[in-house]
Amino acid sequence: MKEYILQVNNLHKYFSDQEVLKGIHLDVTKGEIISIIGSSGSGKSTLLRCINFLEQPTQGDIIYRGVNYVEHQNDLIHLRKNVAMVFQSFNLFNNLSVIDNLTIAPVKVLHKDKTTSREKALEMLDLVGMREFAHKNTKLLSGGQKQRVAIARSLMMDPEIILFDEPTSALDPEMVGEVLDVMKNLAETGITMLIVTHEMQFAREISDRVIFMHEGIVHEEGSPEDIFINPKETRTRDFLKRVIKEKD
Repeated sequence: MKEYILQVNNLHKYFSDQEVLKGIHLDVTKGEIISIIGSSGSGKSTLLRCINFLEQPTQGDIIYRGVNYVEHQNDLIHLRKNVAMVFQSFNLFNNLSVIDNLTIAPVKVLHKDKTTSREKALEMLDLVGMREFAHKNTKLLSGGQKQRVAIARSLMMDPEIILFDEPTSALDPEMVGEVLDVMKNLAETGITMLIVTHEMQFAREISDRVIFMHEGIVHEEGSPEDIFINPKETRTRDFLKRVIKEKD
């Protein structure tokens, strides 16, 4: 029997009278890499933001390690420590150095030792190829460098799951590859990843499972081969034809 570390049950999300998520169900096993694809406005990013309670679910359950955080929102720090998020817009503090961006949450929020946190930050920067920039002001970095720093920052809490919300969509094309390479290396460490992405080849290469969302529902899901080679649904086929044509 599979052990699910994260479960999303009957998740609905309204913005005013607009229903953006329409009863999403999602079970995630430890170490699984899941890519979530679909057109803009299909609810992909909202799904991730609800999982991390950056958006409040209107209805449904978000269960991590057996705890339903819809019912235990006084303990969201624990959830966010274990379920980290990487944003498309980096969300770094541009007035701080790279290393200070990594240590501020462990030191200020979790009251970790500053020296130990800085040592760990250097290890995480090593992992993403950014150690030489540790003391550089963040605002001087390229977009690709900023996103690698953001990934290193997410690793500072030793999360079990990382949610990636279109991590390359704000980058110039020549910088996309460096971020995707870091994510591929990260996937090999056994960490669980949910990735909203428009990079179809990347999703095909890295994923254990691919989810296609359309108008707030999971329209089709399966292995990369199921989705990219033998999609069952007409909407899935039409979406893939369109995005692959746009890439060409």
